[in-house]
Amino acid sequence: MGKRRIRNFLFHGVNEDSLFGFDLNEERRKEVEEQYGIKTFASFSDAVDIVHPDIFSISTPPNHHSTYYLYAAKNKKHFFVEATTHDDGYERLLGLLDGSFVAAPSCTFRYFPAVKKIKEILAQGTLGSPLTFSYHLGQYLPDWHPWEDYRKVYFSQKETGACREMLPFELIWLTGLFDTKVSSILGIKGKVSHLEMSADDVYAASVKFSNNIIGTILIDVVARYPFRTLRIMCEEGVIEWDWMSYQIKVYNSSSGQWDIISLQKGESEVGYETTEDMYREEIQHFLAAVSGEFSYPYTFFEDWDILKALYTFEKIPDFVY
Repeated sequence: MGKRRIRNFLFHGVNEDSLFGFDLNEERRKEVEEQYGIKTFASFSDAVDIVHPDIFSISTPPNHHSTYYLYAAKNKKHFFVEATTHDDGYERLLGLLDGSFVAAPSCTFRYFPAVKKIKEILAQGTLGSPLTFSYHLGQYLPDWHPWEDYRKVYFSQKETGACREMLPFELIWLTGLFDTKVSSILGIKGKVSHLEMSADDVYAASVKFSNNIIGTILIDVVARYPFRTLRIMCEEGVIEWDWMSYQIKVYNSSSGQWDIISLQKGESEVGYETTEDMYREEIQHFLAAVSGEFSYPYTFFEDWDILKALYTFEKIPDFVY
């Protein structure tokens, strides 16, 4: 994600001489220096002492986020941070948010073209209010980073596992899609595959939102074909979305017909299924917020609510019959 954010900043005209990287991994530092032409540091303290940065973009594993965003907040520096599974620094952070700097938690998928289009369809009102939904995200974990051993990456560890990361990630855009909050959540999680890791590989959740919408969310890292499928049942119709087909299907009961909306696939980096456009737009909005053009559209208060839903889900005991 650090490399992706470098590309995002470069895409939006930030000069490579104004970008600096910090990473403990020497190979990664060498790679980004050669590929993107930016200067990097092996020590965070050296980096801030030499560079005196105005903006921080934090793309560490989630359990290390707070070290860097608390430093930025205490020094009243703008910062952007990737989606997380940890709130260990949130209480201290919220006390530092005085409006003098932009504090931007990632909400990437709210910018995904299909998600924006579905939100537009719902807003038109022709299908009536959404009532219930079912959503499935599946992708084989070793395919996430095929260039490295998945067993050595943070998303195979219990505390920072991929399913644990993706449940709040999906809830961020689902609550945005329906303009709501999570009011209750329950479900089950576990490890069902032979993947060599301590993390769970399936999270199956049922949620109720504050606007009374009820839905199911299935997240797995065992599917050998990537899935992102969504079905929304509305008062007067149905919306279906299949990520890999780049289509949204809309059924309207008044016409009794399905309409198909074809979506353009954006530009993807080699080895990735996800496209770059949503990441670019997210960073564009962050930079616009830093410039004072408008407020960043997702807050740490909202993010903490999402994390509390994750923790509630994880406390649910397994019942054995």
